Amino acid sequence: MTMGSVATTARTGPALVRVGDLAGRPRGLGFAADLDGTLITSHEAVDGLARLVLRWPGGEARVVEAADVTGLPHWDLALIRVQEPPPGAPGLVIAPDRAGPVRLLVGHDWADATLHAPGGPAVYTATDRYHRIEEALELRLAPGATAGLRLDAAHTGGPVVDPTSGAALAVLTTALRAPGRPPGFAVPLHTAAAIEGRGPLVELLRRNGTEVPGYGTALNLAGVRALAADSLTAAGVRATAHDRPELAAELVAFDRGSASVAALVGPPGTGRTTLLAAHAARRPPTVWLSGSALRPDDAGLRDAVRRALARADPDVAARTARAAGQPLLVVLDGPEEMPAELAARLPGWTRATADWLRAAGARLVLACRPEFWEHAGRLHPPGTLYGAPAGALPAHLPIGDLGPGPASRARAAAGLDAADLAPGEAAHPLSLRMLARIRAAQPVGAGGAPDRDEIFSAHLDLLALRLAETLAGGAADRHAATRAAARVHQAARRSALTGVLPRRAFDALFPWPGGWARAVLDQGLLRPAGADYRFADEEFADWLHGRHLAVDAALAAAARGGLPRHRAGALTQALLRLARGRGAAALRGLLPLPAAGEPADRGWWAARLSRQVLPALPDARPLLAELRALADLVGAGAVPAEPFGPDFWRALSVEEDDRIDLLRRLLPADRGSHGPRYLSAVSELLAARPRQAAARLCRWFDDDRPLRFAGEGEPPEDVTVASAAQALLHTHRRLAPDELTEALIDAGHPRADELLAELAHDEPAALCRAVERWTQDDRPERRAAAVDHGLRTAGRSPHALTDQDRGLLRYAARALLARPEDAALHPSACALLVQAAPVGEPGEGGRDREESGAGQGKAGVPRREGARYRGAAGPHG
Repeated sequence: MTMGSVATTARTGPALVRVGDLAGRPRGLGFAADLDGTLITSHEAVDGLARLVLRWPGGEARVVEAADVTGLPHWDLALIRVQEPPPGAPGLVIAPDRAGPVRLLVGHDWADATLHAPGGPAVYTATDRYHRIEEALELRLAPGATAGLRLDAAHTGGPVVDPTSGAALAVLTTALRAPGRPPGFAVPLHTAAAIEGRGPLVELLRRNGTEVPGYGTALNLAGVRALAADSLTAAGVRATAHDRPELAAELVAFDRGSASVAALVGPPGTGRTTLLAAHAARRPPTVWLSGSALRPDDAGLRDAVRRALARADPDVAARTARAAGQPLLVVLDGPEEMPAELAARLPGWTRATADWLRAAGARLVLACRPEFWEHAGRLHPPGTLYGAPAGALPAHLPIGDLGPGPASRARAAAGLDAADLAPGEAAHPLSLRMLARIRAAQPVGAGGAPDRDEIFSAHLDLLALRLAETLAGGAADRHAATRAAARVHQAARRSALTGVLPRRAFDALFPWPGGWARAVLDQGLLRPAGADYRFADEEFADWLHGRHLAVDAALAAAARGGLPRHRAGALTQALLRLARGRGAAALRGLLPLPAAGEPADRGWWAARLSRQVLPALPDARPLLAELRALADLVGAGAVPAEPFGPDFWRALSVEEDDRIDLLRRLLPADRGSHGPRYLSAVSELLAARPRQAAARLCRWFDDDRPLRFAGEGEPPEDVTVASAAQALLHTHRRLAPDELTEALIDAGHPRADELLAELAHDEPAALCRAVERWTQDDRPERRAAAVDHGLRTAGRSPHALTDQDRGLLRYAARALLARPEDAALHPSACALLVQAAPVGEPGEGGRDREESGAGQGKAGVPRREGARYRGAAGPHG
């Protein structure tokens, strides 16, 4: 039953089934109570019959055996199971009984009556025995109608109907008698089921509540489901496929948990709405709201839910759903689109919403941008949010690009290959969807691997062509498509700052006469948003608005707090477009950068725009001075590190030398074992390019700034940038040991000497090779270093070196002895020659070797010198 049929039912009465015997004699009435066509009637209508004949208003008839009749004579009721009911036979909702005006069928007409409660005892005389019914409700009719009850039993079993809601409250009976009471009784169905506790009547009423929609005062779970489904239809929400099993499982877990609010948070274009639409379609009852459906004067979410439920009481709807074990779920998609007046009093709206959710037992799921949730999430009471916090975002469910498996399946479904897209697009849901449409419209074999800017540009061209074709009723030329595109650009220009295209501007650009308005809506370019319009795809809208946004004006509005934070996406696109056209240097002095001690709102915009723009630049080298200044602020703790974590610096398009220098500046702000580490980013660079990175890290040896959040168990003042560099080089020493020893000897720094001493203990083969190389060097200081490090290495345990290692040291010693200019080094070279003699060689040389080794053990650098800083490398050691 629809809302429109409620008034009709209350006025004319429901469609009833007539019950008779095989001879055609009428025995009573019945009405359907579930989708299977199960009928409710009085017991007296079927008592004593082996077979029944049922006739529907449309003329169809069925013969029913007694075996399909469930008698409840102790309530003067019977349930008739119809094996194949006529298609489309409507059920009648059954509501709890109450005293007051009712309607019932007497003869051939519907009569007004009054139902009196509470009920009293009455006796039903069946063919086999008497039955005492304790809760018979008395009906009072006009005198003529009462006489009809005595004389004609053909209407027994009919429903007693609420004239307002059209719901059945009770079943009319004519065989009940009570001394001293006039004839005319009804059996209250819900009361009977409550007394029964279990059994066929209880099950039937349960099915009635979940299958036959009731509205108004008879609102039931089926009615709540139907009203909620209408809100999905009105919003154009359709069940769509998605490949997000982990997030779908999280939403199911939220349904079963105690939290009342879950936020699906991610940038536009990642499929937030698609995921929630699929969840809403399979999770009734769900009410769908968009941010633009909220009104400036809404006290809380309850007001918007009331409108979405066709003015049904949201409290009753939520309680009804909760009592049935299916809490009402409200989806709020794009809350950023709420009116500015409401956004200004968001704290009060959130408090009222939280109070209603708690009192009504309802749940709320939002799909929003990080910019919104960063502020709005903090307004919800503790313990009400589902998910986990991350950085500046309160507890939420994060959504981003597809994982490798889902992305591969999505590309296959769209007929795309990873090679068909730029690297950043192969897992982006909106890019995949748009490119699939573009490829379908292109000639077979169209190639290229477009990036997002190119995909959006081609999508705009395709939309303009489709608009022109729709308006032409067929093929359209390039000029028509260009004219259509011009109108789209005009719409973007007029909505660039706020994201909203006013209705008046929409009507002027896309008039309904001539088909423009219908075309842009049908093509999915624009969508209604309250009284106005918005571009349908948020991310595409940001890109398109960025082409028309006045950057200076927008930045000025942001600085004074006059630009909503969710417009950061459009402003980001405008800055990137400027950089693409004029180079990154055009952003110098224009792009706001974080600074110490600036106002909170200005600092938020500076951090957000820097975080989004700088990594997206194809070449950030022109802004290296700004990047170094930012890194210094983060490293000094003057600017929060969270927006500028390691991933930010990894994504910058700069030379590796510059990246390592930036990470050095940042290292004092490292978080230790809590969260991402800049040290880990340096470690990755060293592991990826050990030959080049080793020399760069040696330049850190003069940086004695302490790491403020050093690893557990070590005093922060003992772990510095310099000691961290030592630890990293030691950790990755085996990736390119020869290049490492060269970088260390070139550094000429005491910390480099310490690390070389440690390598003599941990990597003696590498030191032996280095000593042999250095003795061939033309620089005297390098040959002197060869002797020192050769003696230190040879002084180890006799069994620490291989024969090959000792051979290299002896060769190095002889090379020095062969140089007359190195006469000052000859005594040390002789000592090296003795110490590097083969192990086990008989004679005095062996004793000399052992003594020399012992001397080095006393005078040399401690063999575990590197142990004190190795821990700074954390898990890489």
